[in-house]
Amino acid sequence: MRALQEEFDTTATIHLNRVWGEVAAAQAHRGMLPTEYLARLDFRNPHPVCAPRRCLAECEERMLGEARVLVALNAAIAARRGLSPRVAVLEDEGCTIGMASDDMAKDMVEVTHPGLFMERVRRCDGRNPTPAQPLRWATRNGCAAMGIPDAGFPAPGNKADPMIVRIDQPHLTPMIRAASTFVHRGQPHDVEGVMVAGVWLVRAGVVRTIDEAAIVREADRIARSAWGCLFAAKPELRILAGLPAAF
Repeated sequence: MRALQEEFDTTATIHLNRVWGEVAAAQAHRGMLPTEYLARLDFRNPHPVCAPRRCLAECEERMLGEARVLVALNAAIAARRGLSPRVAVLEDEGCTIGMASDDMAKDMVEVTHPGLFMERVRRCDGRNPTPAQPLRWATRNGCAAMGIPDAGFPAPGNKADPMIVRIDQPHLTPMIRAASTFVHRGQPHDVEGVMVAGVWLVRAGVVRTIDEAAIVREADRIARSAWGCLFAAKPELRILAGLPAAF
């Protein structure tokens, strides 16, 4: 992985301490915690993007911070598993927090909600983090994680990467504080435009760079074919009620 990362000059990502079973397996097979094993392999540098859950020992949080590791907060799946990392601790140790969606059908608007709520529940604090913090995790910090320091926030000389949001919506009215209102109540369809480096990727709510409808149809066809192959190969599997007869 390190060799490929250096060859292509790119960022590496890895799931880390996702479940307690992973921690136990690393200790059984390697005699150390997962983060300690990565440190021994020198995988923490140059800075990878790690996606940890709550199964981190305090010493591992400290090791990630010392290496200035970029942490992808997969808040939606963390909420479902009840295993969310200690975001405030990781930030205090030196990690940069970004937002990610993992394998849930959530986009970058939707993941800010559980990102805010899970950390507030963990801290037993109804005020912190503030809504501006997950918004920063999903924008400026996300760009930094991808090695793009001059994007994700407006500043002279930065890349033209604005996101246009319609605010004339019932659920966004009144918009007294933009960040607070959007993070608490924003929805994906509120995003009317997205520009990256001066090029419109989404305009009037429509993705301009791909044929979205065709991709959705093809994804559905592939998924149904894969399930069909599975049931054909394993006739002992019980097809649950509600699945298409073709399975």
